[in-house]
Amino acid sequence: MRPLSSRTIIYYLSLLCVAALFLLNVGYLRNQSSSSGSQQDQTTGGSGFSGAAYDIALAFGDDLIQSATDPNTSGWLTHLSHFYDRRLDILSRGFAQYTSSDARLAAELILPKTNPGPAQPSWLDWFGWSKSRPQPPPLAAEEPGKWADTRERMMPSASPKLRLLILSFGTNDAAPEDSPWHVPLPMFAQNLRYIVSLLRSPESAHYSPHTRILFVTPPALGDRMHAEYMRKRGLPPTHQNQITRKYAETVCSVARDLDSPCVDLWTAMELMVKKATNRAPLAVAAREGMLGSDFAQASGKLRNIFDTQLSAISPFDGYEMYLSDGLHLNANGNKLLYKLVVSEIVTKWPELRPY
Repeated sequence: MRPLSSRTIIYYLSLLCVAALFLLNVGYLRNQSSSSGSQQDQTTGGSGFSGAAYDIALAFGDDLIQSATDPNTSGWLTHLSHFYDRRLDILSRGFAQYTSSDARLAAELILPKTNPGPAQPSWLDWFGWSKSRPQPPPLAAEEPGKWADTRERMMPSASPKLRLLILSFGTNDAAPEDSPWHVPLPMFAQNLRYIVSLLRSPESAHYSPHTRILFVTPPALGDRMHAEYMRKRGLPPTHQNQITRKYAETVCSVARDLDSPCVDLWTAMELMVKKATNRAPLAVAAREGMLGSDFAQASGKLRNIFDTQLSAISPFDGYEMYLSDGLHLNANGNKLLYKLVVSEIVTKWPELRPY
């Protein structure tokens, strides 16, 4: 075998040097990209958005959340966004027809990641030249109840945090047992607990101990109104108010167990409807001019008039005041829920007041 010439040896050595430099450069770039990606995952949940943003209030739920941004029905999240203007970014992650079981599967895609996990080896490790990868600075320790000064609170940040999670499921879970949407009560409670555990468990990639969690129950259901709405479409009713009540009670029970506040929309609507319908006989009496001294003697006549005219005052037992179809909120229902949510937030967490 003929020995290689000096020129040939130099040629092959040059090729090896070029290849080595190429691999080193690729490894360095990959290392830098992975490091910056991990930092971005920690600050923005891996969204790819690198600009400044306000801290986040995330609403995660079913139809009650998806319809909450509809300006035609005065969606309650549009009001909440205005309430927190230049303080928090309100993100709506509402999914119509979703149950808590669907939400359990989607939660890890919805909630931002705060723990990117262990760093992956780079090409530099092949040569034994691995060096500790630059890690993002740890999140500054927060003092509950404290925000920065007013000017700082009005400006977006390069590392927004999830300040508030509003969680609302149950309307679709409360479908009849033969419905594909039905979720049994024990599983419903377990699903809610699991979603919360993603933020509360230190082992979770979504661990966020400073995030406030607010539960919202499903709204009350207008049985007659819902049945009429479905009848016009040639379909049977899909929900019942007393079944929905059990799911609303379960939401409140889970919230108590997890030491989180709960907006009991179901009970609030029931109280408002009963208060309004209890005033209906007085409205009939006033219309008939029977609010004078003869009111007691005219009670029998009033009862007969009330039975025939109640439907004109409240055709669907009063639920039409807050519902558009017996199941979903109308403008008044959205305004009611907005007031309840804001009242609960500023009462339980003064640090989340916008001013």
